[in-house]
Amino acid sequence: LLSRFTYGATPGQIDEVVNMGLEKWFEQQLNGSLQDDSLDQRLAQYDALKLSNEQIANTFPRPGQILRMAVKEGRVDKDSVKIDKKEYRDQLKAYMQEKGLRPLQELFRQFINQKVLRAAYSNNQVQEMLTDFWFNHFNVSITKNDCAEFIPNYERDVIRPNVFGKFENLLLSTAKSPAMLLYLDNFTS
Repeated sequence: LLSRFTYGATPGQIDEVVNMGLEKWFEQQLNGSLQDDSLDQRLAQYDALKLSNEQIANTFPRPGQILRMAVKEGRVDKDSVKIDKKEYRDQLKAYMQEKGLRPLQELFRQFINQKVLRAAYSNNQVQEMLTDFWFNHFNVSITKNDCAEFIPNYERDVIRPNVFGKFENLLLSTAKSPAMLLYLDNFTS
């Protein structure tokens, strides 16, 4: 049961499940409401996971957007990349710090790290397994730049709340989400 419905048994968990009973453990998991205090403490450092799509887009712009903004404001000469790459990178970095902008890679790092932490530390293992399953099933690629910044909220606001619900609700939620609309280019239709 633990090898099929969790990311792996933790020390003492086998005895705990045997003492509790398989059905009771599984029922508890299907409720998805066990306390996750240690996980919550670990996730607290990942501030980007709490942001809205708009806040993410404003805080973690794509590199091309940053360059266009800096050139428009006269902070970077777009031809400087050909002359001195280090100076160009330093100018962009200083511009980002001044404007409170953060690299998109940091958003991805936070998103991927939270997935690993949830798999390792969550007491609600069935919920995590189902979240991962449905996230993979209704895949939105992190490599497609137009939708990448919407992926953390896609998992948080669309997939995660619907893993124990009706499939119809999950399907409709994914189809209407900004991440999926951009990923499938459906925003144009």
